[in-house]
Amino acid sequence: MLPWIIWVLAALFVVLNYVQQVFPNIIAPELGSAFHADAGVLGSIASAYFYAYAILQIPVGLILDRFGTRRPLVIAILAAGAATLAFASAHTSTNALVVRLLMGAGSAFSFLGCLKLVQEWFPPDRFSTLAGMTNTAAMMGAACGAPLALLVKAIGWRSAMAWTGGVEVVLGILILIVVRDTPASSKPTANTPAMPDASVMFGVLRDAQVWINALYATCISLIFVAFGGLWGSGYIHKVYNLDSVAAAGTSSILFLGGIAGSLFYGWYSDFLQSRKKPMVQAGIGGLLTMALLIYIPGIPLPFFKAGLFLAGFFSSANIVSYAVARDLYPRLSGLSIGFLSTCYYAGNATSQPLVGFLLERHAPAVDGIEAVTLPDYRFALSSLVLFMGVALICSLLLKETLSGDRLLEQA
Repeated sequence: MLPWIIWVLAALFVVLNYVQQVFPNIIAPELGSAFHADAGVLGSIASAYFYAYAILQIPVGLILDRFGTRRPLVIAILAAGAATLAFASAHTSTNALVVRLLMGAGSAFSFLGCLKLVQEWFPPDRFSTLAGMTNTAAMMGAACGAPLALLVKAIGWRSAMAWTGGVEVVLGILILIVVRDTPASSKPTANTPAMPDASVMFGVLRDAQVWINALYATCISLIFVAFGGLWGSGYIHKVYNLDSVAAAGTSSILFLGGIAGSLFYGWYSDFLQSRKKPMVQAGIGGLLTMALLIYIPGIPLPFFKAGLFLAGFFSSANIVSYAVARDLYPRLSGLSIGFLSTCYYAGNATSQPLVGFLLERHAPAVDGIEAVTLPDYRFALSSLVLFMGVALICSLLLKETLSGDRLLEQA
């Protein structure tokens, strides 16, 4: 029972991490008014979270290996909670950006910390299942758009943000009390192996397949952050004239598709005994679906919602990339997966301000985010269609890693 309690507590931090990722999408108009911010500034504030998250992925892994999970995780959650409370009281865009960086730095421990606890508390043959469940928990947090919008409407964005920070602080205290690094019955382990030297790391990073795989994972999933995390509600409002709550609820359907896809693609890859095939199929599906959503006018709202679900479903094939990273370098999987995760979150960080920049570029005379037109949104969101196309090309260039050739090469 205790392992599951530990997993639930750690997974709740993952949920809160993804809630914080999409919060700017819910309160973009309010943030624009509060900080007198245009689209570019809003994109920078939202994406600061991901810059910190991306930069810290490899260092976080090293910290967890060196000091265990419990103490770093508690410190990280309390820091994220304190930063969230500070964001709730920020009054300038500069302060908001700095605090958002701190929020991302604390949350950088969430997913890796949860997986580290899974590794210590569950049998090895349960790791993939628990990893998929953890990713599903993440998508559930990201899909909370409608409840968040209702909360914001009821008590205001500052109070809603403060409540979120308070929940993080309480969660940190619970983890401090309940969680332990390893079961009491575990035998002491030898010292953690030293980090690979520079020549070994360079050997991994000069492998073109490592880069192609990371580019695939990044490009196919940018829709979650750029559309679902910030700009999607505004686009839906312009297309269907929905209020903020309804627009946020519609946008969150993207993450419901991600929940289904996260559970599906890991199983599907194993079922096909292939990494490449599901990645190619998802690349085709994601490109076609995203193009339809952006370029076809007059789509009835129920069909648009179905399209959003499919876009999230196809985009969640990025989880197969983590298996590819492991397959490519099984003895250096931490380095390979860490590099993938760094690229993934760096792409997330740049996608939101990129769309904001394109909005301003296409409509330089815009007076506030509310004045952005539907053609402006279509122009800016075309970048996501382009990235889907890049993901498809990458999937075609990837070699099949379950053929055994690459595994024998690394053995």
